[in-house]
Amino acid sequence: MSIRWTTRLCLSLLLTLLVLPLGAQQANTGRLRWKALPDLPDPLGVAGPFAGVHNNALIVAGGANFPKPVWDNDKAWHRTIHVLVKEGRQYIWKPGGKLARSLAYGAAVSTSEGVVCIGGNDAVNTFGDVFLLSWDANREEVSSRTYPSLPQPCAFGAATLVDNVIYLAGGQSGQTLDTAMTNFWSLDLSQRHNPDKFAWQQRKAWPGPSRALNITAHQDDGNHECVYVISGRRQEGEEVQFLTDNWKYTPATDSWSRCRDIPQSVMAGPGIGYRKNQLLVLGGADGSMYFRVDELRDMHPGFPKQAWSYQTRTDRWSHAGSTPANQVTTIAVEWNGSIIMPSGEVRPRVRSAAVWRIR
Repeated sequence: MSIRWTTRLCLSLLLTLLVLPLGAQQANTGRLRWKALPDLPDPLGVAGPFAGVHNNALIVAGGANFPKPVWDNDKAWHRTIHVLVKEGRQYIWKPGGKLARSLAYGAAVSTSEGVVCIGGNDAVNTFGDVFLLSWDANREEVSSRTYPSLPQPCAFGAATLVDNVIYLAGGQSGQTLDTAMTNFWSLDLSQRHNPDKFAWQQRKAWPGPSRALNITAHQDDGNHECVYVISGRRQEGEEVQFLTDNWKYTPATDSWSRCRDIPQSVMAGPGIGYRKNQLLVLGGADGSMYFRVDELRDMHPGFPKQAWSYQTRTDRWSHAGSTPANQVTTIAVEWNGSIIMPSGEVRPRVRSAAVWRIR
């Protein structure tokens, strides 16, 4: 072996050692790793389930779907509660009982006491009921507790938790999109043992249009923990509007500000604050095929398979990579350092039973 060749080999190895950590970090920037967990026990899957984590278990309750053939059957609402637990290295679904009624399209947030389920609807009514689902790991059962009702019925809204306060933004008060609201309500969980004060408060809403099917998520903007209300859909008269606006509420100052719009509408998309100063939107409907659903039917291509990342400190959106599926009208939750996206709608009338773990 020549001295020159040995020198080149050593230099090459040194450069590799220096470059690999940086290269690996750059390769993972903006990229999400998706892994399939066991499918929801309902083979059709559901849209609009309540979803959250309690006692190290994923709770997925209620939801709605269309029995096959989907274009020949009416939508069916469900009341089954499914619970996913990890035993050793295996994920196993457990039966969790039933909801008090068949229910879908409400909001949900995970708390230390359980999953708070908010509003929702069935085929006839929109509800303002709020209840807590808690998982008892020893008995392997879910219990339910009544919480204060909303100021008015609400479905297709979204909620998040900041400093033990639930914030609910957006939604419909009735069964049709023209009942979309400009609503912003809060429930202080620290008052749950004080019946006189444990009630929803109506807060000043964002200074923009009404909406349903919006994203509501929280994240630190570098100064404060904030609530973000993003995208959604509304109807005024015969006109349906697909929104891209992005509003930030700062609880510390009780104030709203307009942030940079997301590049495309992400109606009903799962959104979640993740790690530091980052919001992830893991899909959503952009409205491009909204008026062609009856024409396309089974030829509908599904919703765009595109994830987005929003940096709250710099007020910038960027692509976060393609997604293996775009499951809308579901709730993304954090579980053991990963994001879980359970079931959801992949195209009109078609649900997926897939459950994804995202890192």
